Formats: sequence, structure tokens, C-alpha cells
Amino acid sequence: MIRRSIFLGLIAFGVSLIGSQLMAQDARSCSASHGTVAGAMAQQFETVVSAARAGNPAAMIEVAQMYRDGLGVERDLVLAQAWSSIAFDRGAEVSKFHSSVSACLSRDEIRQADAKVLALLQGEELVE
Repeated sequence: MIRRSIFLGLIAFGVSLIGSQLMAQDARSCSASHGTVAGAMAQQFETVVSAARAGNPAAMIEVAQMYRDGLGVERDLVLAQAWSSIAFDRGAEVSKFHSSVSACLSRDEIRQADAKVLALLQGEELVE
């Protein structure tokens, strides 16, 4: 009985530690300035964004991730949020990604992302 209590306590501590590490990682990603815009990554971004505009939810998630990380395109958390919103609307599971990006945005930036969603849906060739 005592061993089981100790074991369960260690598991709870481990889960708490992992959770705090993930939260710290999310906080670091808000101010991260990593990625590359040139070369093959820029070409890959163009390919993926074309698939996303055609309505591919997996590509939409990848575009959101590329905007978040600045891979193949300038880092833009507002557009990352917008593309993950569209992917969610298309049935993709993006809740963890979406919440980690939105945690980095101000209320005004979230409103900007919402406006970009509307603009993307009205101006781009997204398949229903």
C-alpha cells in the first residue's frame, strides 16, 4: 500500500514536471525567432500553401506550423492562428496547436486572425 502511494506520487510528480516543461516550451515559442525563409523551404511553403488553398486540412495545419515557426515564410503568429482556425473548421484536430498559438497573441491579434480567416475564405480558392 505504501509502495503504491509512493509510486502514484512519483507518477503525479512526473506528469506535473512534463506539463511545466511543455508550458515553458510554449512560452519560449511565443518569442522564438527561428526558421528560414529562403531556398528549398520557401519552395516547400509555396507547395503546401497551394494544397491548403485547395482545401486540404493537413496542408492547412502545415501552413499554420510554417507560419508559427518561420519556415519558408516570415514568422506570423496571426496567420498561423488563422490557418489553424480554417483547418479546425475543415475537421482537423488542431486544438493543442491552436491554443498554444493563441496563448501568444493579444486580444487584438486574435481579432486580426479572425478577420484574416474571413479574408482567406472569401478570397482564396478553398474547397467546401
